Amino acid sequence: MHLLIVLISLLVFASPALGQPIEVSIDSDVSEKGQVGLALTLKNTGSHSLFHIHPMFHFHHSMSMMTAIRELKPGQSITLENDKHPPVFRVGKYPITAMVKYKMQLGRGVSETVLHTDFFYFKEPVKTQVQGFIQSSGGPESSVLKIMLQNHSDSLKNIRMMLLLPPGIAAENFDGMMGFTLRGNAKKSFEVKVQRKIGSDGDRFPVSLMVEYGEMLKHYSGEIKGIIQFSPSWYSVKYLLHFTALVVMGLILAGFYFRFYNLQLNKKGKTNG
Repeated sequence: MHLLIVLISLLVFASPALGQPIEVSIDSDVSEKGQVGLALTLKNTGSHSLFHIHPMFHFHHSMSMMTAIRELKPGQSITLENDKHPPVFRVGKYPITAMVKYKMQLGRGVSETVLHTDFFYFKEPVKTQVQGFIQSSGGPESSVLKIMLQNHSDSLKNIRMMLLLPPGIAAENFDGMMGFTLRGNAKKSFEVKVQRKIGSDGDRFPVSLMVEYGEMLKHYSGEIKGIIQFSPSWYSVKYLLHFTALVVMGLILAGFYFRFYNLQLNKKGKTNG
């Protein structure tokens, strides 16, 4: 049994780490007059301190910088309040995005980025009828995002989109906001080419497409998430083969373990007999 536990640990920790050592959450408070109050909570869920933490909110066409945090120790959390969001007037659902940059070492290394998206409601929760998906393909320096949208209602939607990219990534043919009309039950596909700026590390980055539209004096919004992949195709195959080799090795070791365990049982049975 101890061997199996060790084997499972090797399989888990040999794979590339997923997630971030910083947990981000957003609380919202919307008054009857549409005044929006936001609270951003940051928690260090890792085992080492984080440094030079720069949080900001992104809403509509503006960025709202917040107080920088010099250090966040393991297990420590801090909440920052923000009242810079413009008032909302239409009943419905609105997007809110927090972008947090931090460093793993004091004064050294490149900054990591957490992109956290959320929504708040004004008076009435509503559900968007526009959904879709994002796929990515490309090489080490540039990638192409293939975006598909579909209107799941019978009425047309004049949608507005905002593409959220982490620092170090830039879109060539998507300038901040984009909009078009999506007729009832219609689908639309388009591509966005993105470039990795010089000095940015990593091969996989999160991307979010915020989709909004107004209808019948109500506001609707939704989010489509994806991953930007810059590595060539052999990169993913290499790690797939690596993981497959680990699984095969684990099965072989497990076979040896159970064979040894059965031999011990047989010996013990003969001795007792």
